[in-house]
Amino acid sequence: MLSYSRRQYLRFVDSQDLPTTLREHVRAFEHLGGVAATCLYDNMKVVVLRHGDEGPLYNPKFLAFATHYGFRPQACRVRRSQTKGKVERPFGYVETNLLNGRTFRALEHLNETTTWWLAHVADVRVHRETKQRPLDRHAEERPHLIALPAVPYEVAAVEYRVVNVEGFVVYRQNSYSVPWRYIGQALPVRITETELIVYGPGIEEIARHRLWARGQTGQRAEHKAHRPSADPRQHEAMLHERFAELGPLAERFLAGLLAGQRYGKDQAFKVLALQGSYARSDLLAALERAVRFGAYSLNAVERILAVQAQPKSVLDTLADQERRRLPPHLREDPVSPRPTTDYQHLVEPATAHEPPSQIPPKAADSAEPLDGADRPA
Repeated sequence: MLSYSRRQYLRFVDSQDLPTTLREHVRAFEHLGGVAATCLYDNMKVVVLRHGDEGPLYNPKFLAFATHYGFRPQACRVRRSQTKGKVERPFGYVETNLLNGRTFRALEHLNETTTWWLAHVADVRVHRETKQRPLDRHAEERPHLIALPAVPYEVAAVEYRVVNVEGFVVYRQNSYSVPWRYIGQALPVRITETELIVYGPGIEEIARHRLWARGQTGQRAEHKAHRPSADPRQHEAMLHERFAELGPLAERFLAGLLAGQRYGKDQAFKVLALQGSYARSDLLAALERAVRFGAYSLNAVERILAVQAQPKSVLDTLADQERRRLPPHLREDPVSPRPTTDYQHLVEPATAHEPPSQIPPKAADSAEPLDGADRPA
């Protein structure tokens, strides 16, 4: 709601998380044709993390949004309802004029009715305090608002998800398919209001799905093009390619697995999926041990990993993937720090005739007593 004109933007949502809050801010600014220099907030967590001795501590992600539009957020004083009367009072008007006596088929129907109500009722009524229509006063107020930037703020959240053995990424307990060759990899996922978009390691789009509504769980969104071909030769060729990326030991394990197990291909895909749970070095060590003892099976690899390794985080997965893209000479372990004794000569006291680099260790302890004029007073 704008303070001078009392013109407002209203929309009902099913969440008050950060992406939703930012998205509705963008819609409000576009609806009102600009941004107020100062925006007042009732200490909602996505805006104000906490109050301290020096005042409110704002959410840095929300501050990034505020700086994009050039406004200053201002948190209400705690337990001081007088500071937000212009916002609190209109809720009663919404309840009695918009919601009272109406029923709605769904959230979309409620918001369609709200849009109509804003344009044909709320904006054109004579306001009780200003004695003018909000739409008329807004025409006076609009030149004083901060102009909208050329490009709106990108509010979609981006997260990383590991592709499971079935070739899906999971978000809010729903599954979304990706091309099957990405099994075991951690991929960036962008979530908009209506879509879930998956990107490959090179940040190229590889999958796009309609987002299941909040509250729906256990659903699957699957594109047929993402599923493996029915041709078993293509399955085997892809497996050889992926295991070749892991090195000769992995290729030996795959050969033994396909030769000795009836469902070797299925097990091989599950071995690849272990890259999403364990570090590459740990998986290679497990494959090496399995080859050494002739244990060509998924169960053997899983038992070895359970004993010798710890599951890794998504950040470890990403670091592992980035390390594989480096040139071979850069993949080695970084140089270890030098011991502090190598720098001891830099802090030892120096004499007038001897540079610091030539002073032997413990020089101060072995020096002769000073004589005559050199003796300190």
